[in-house]
Amino acid sequence: MSQPLPQPAEKMDPRDAVVFSAELRPNSSATKRAIKWLAIAIACVMVPVALVFGVVGAWPVFGFMGLELVALVMLLHFNHRRSGVVERIAVTERQLHLERVNHWGRREAWSFPRHWARVALIGADAPNSRLEVRSHGHAVPLGSFLTATERREVADALGRFLKGLCAPVYKAGF
Repeated sequence: MSQPLPQPAEKMDPRDAVVFSAELRPNSSATKRAIKWLAIAIACVMVPVALVFGVVGAWPVFGFMGLELVALVMLLHFNHRRSGVVERIAVTERQLHLERVNHWGRREAWSFPRHWARVALIGADAPNSRLEVRSHGHAVPLGSFLTATERREVADALGRFLKGLCAPVYKAGF
């Protein structure tokens, strides 16, 4: 169970240079145009079949095929709308900023001190693994729409970057 989310972040200071950024989006091969053409193609098949059933006396089939077509178009639209989810990660000199925009357009943002932020991949080998950014007892889940492999890649890249930034620098000699 993850910890409660931290308070929403303030806007990023424009003076801070972004040294790492990533944008996570769900896979989506369909466009609105492709969905429209798919719905038209399915309607072109379903309407004549429904008309034939209606002519031979099985008139309820016409209504049920219409309901199926409406349900299919609504599901395709909902699936396409869900692909509008985006999560952004930005690391500046002082902060790690996370931003999530859900499929309704609602924006949430969090900030952590960069030196205290840690990346956790819970159940890394499981297909239902969870990716979280943690700091000071708070955890923000990331990439719930990603595959386990993609979550591992994001965790490795962000974790390596944060460790590289925060690693101590030793001078040779005394």
